[in-house]
Amino acid sequence: MTESLPFQFDEIGYWSELKLEIVEKYGAAYTAAFKGTPRLKKYYIDGFSGAGAHLSKKTGEPIDGSPVRALRITPPFDGFYFIDMNPHKTAYLQKLCEGRSNVEIHTEDSNTFLVQELLPKIQFRNFNRALCLLDPYGLHMDWEVLRLAGQSKAVDMFLNFPVMDMNRNAIWHHPEKVPRDGIERMARFWGDESWRMAAHAESKQTNLFGFEPEKLKQPNDAIVAAFVKRLKEVAGFSFCPRPAANAGIARTP
Repeated sequence: MTESLPFQFDEIGYWSELKLEIVEKYGAAYTAAFKGTPRLKKYYIDGFSGAGAHLSKKTGEPIDGSPVRALRITPPFDGFYFIDMNPHKTAYLQKLCEGRSNVEIHTEDSNTFLVQELLPKIQFRNFNRALCLLDPYGLHMDWEVLRLAGQSKAVDMFLNFPVMDMNRNAIWHHPEKVPRDGIERMARFWGDESWRMAAHAESKQTNLFGFEPEKLKQPNDAIVAAFVKRLKEVAGFSFCPRPAANAGIARTP
């Protein structure tokens, strides 16, 4: 199936397949909740859509990606926005969506499109709502996207928190050795450099020699909890449930 394509489908494991199932089931419950309000417009947004198909690590067989699953949800969404920077993947997705006049596919940086074009239009006062899936390939998310979604009071968001990429590129045991690029990418995702306080804490152990207290790297759970708190207190999301462990995804309506 993939031999004639100019790209390879992403291979995903059990937890990624589980995330797809969660989003699909939540999407169906989401549209059903608005079934009695026909004037209200409901949109599905996928900020890192990919090609609409993946390969299962377990079976090696193709499985439907989040865009395809969203398109088959009933009651249906009124419109769909799929964004990805890879032109080969969006071209493939375009074929999967042929004949769907309510689908927009954009080949560009999702941060730019969401901040400048789409999210400013999704507002509670505009009588529209959106379910937004943000599953970045790593630290490729701008805080401004999350802030606009939270401030809108009209967006339910699934966010895959890229803690593994954070640990590889920014949150090191020795913070003074983190390269500038890692610091900048982390600040771009977090919104500022307050992530440093969440990622490291001074050791409570007394230092007998007068040196500065050692800064200890905090566990992943503590970093995630700090970010969830930031989503509520800074971005303005009214509710953030406990993140789904291992699946790496948190819902923030």
